[in-house]
Parts: sequence; structure tokens; C-alpha cells
Amino acid sequence: MRILFVVLLLLPLSAAAEVITVDYVRVLNGNAKEAVYFYENNWKKFRIAAVRKGIITSFKLLVKSSQDGQTDILLITAFESQEQYERREENFLEVMQDAREGGPALLNNKSPAEFREVIDRGVYTSH
Repeated sequence: MRILFVVLLLLPLSAAAEVITVDYVRVLNGNAKEAVYFYENNWKKFRIAAVRKGIITSFKLLVKSSQDGQTDILLITAFESQEQYERREENFLEVMQDAREGGPALLNNKSPAEFREVIDRGVYTSH
């Protein structure tokens, strides 16, 4: 009887698959400082607030620099469930309401189009 109770208790947890989004960003024209600054001061701050509000479960901002000077960035965001992922736009509007009025924080006044290109995007689920 105890085993059945434990299985029934854990069943909803195993049925909800975590959803992970991954954006692969290539830094353009040697603008690594601008790109990292942008993601640290915008993307990351929004995700910190989203974790606090329970909108996402976690995130990672990973930077790789090669010896030839190329910099790539991985942006990883984890959602508790498919439902939470599907509500991401609506939920992030709540987080972004508190964003700075002057728009995103930029280094050297360079726009994102000048310093980055999103090479690939993917949505993954845990099984």
C-alpha cells in the first residue's frame, strides 16, 4: 500500500516534462564586450526577475571565446512545464513592465543588430 501511495504521489511530477529553450548567438565584428554587456544587463536581469516570480525555473548565460577571437553565447531558459512555456510571452510582459523606460541597456550605443546574430534556436523537453 505504501508503494502505491508513493507512486501515485510522484506520478504528477514525472508526467510534467520540463521545457528548455536554447538560443545560440554568434557575436559579430569583434563586439564581444557589447554583446555580453547586453545579455548581462537585459536578458539576465529579466530572467532573475522571472525566477523570483515563478515564471521560469532557471536560466544560464554561457560565453565561449575561441583563440581566433570568435565569441559565441548560449542562452538557456528552463520552464517547469509545457503550459508555462506556452505562457512565456504573457508572463514575460509582466517582468518587462518593470524594465527601464529608455529601452535596453547598450554598451557604446551599439544596437543588437550590430553585435549579434541568433544562429539557431531550439526547444527541448525532458523525458
